[in-house]
Amino acid sequence: MQGFRIVPDVLRSLKTRVSRDRRTSRNPQLAIGHYLDAALRHAPQDIETQVAWAQKFLAERMGFVEAGVQSTYRIGPKAQAYSTELNLALQEADYARKGLYVVSASLTALLQALETEGELQRPTLPQR
Repeated sequence: MQGFRIVPDVLRSLKTRVSRDRRTSRNPQLAIGHYLDAALRHAPQDIETQVAWAQKFLAERMGFVEAGVQSTYRIGPKAQAYSTELNLALQEADYARKGLYVVSASLTALLQALETEGELQRPTLPQR
């Protein structure tokens, strides 16, 4: 379990997507942590791009961003390592306390990619 802050409108969109995917895939076990894990594993690795994503995220909202909603989520070891490194790298780049925007931008990118792909379907298992 790891604590994260997520911008409220992104969290609302994520919850909507998780609910929709639970129905279409018939998988009630899907959770926010699954999507957060996927978003972080596909987020930029270098600090310059992370900061650029955060700045673009803020610019798209013209700087009007509500305070992040704090919660804990179960994520995998790669995403957890990424999160830990992200916070350290942002502090070293003099961009501390902006991880909220990198995480929210990463989730936004994932949600946009999922929208492009369409509804999550339950995989068809091979016949035996």
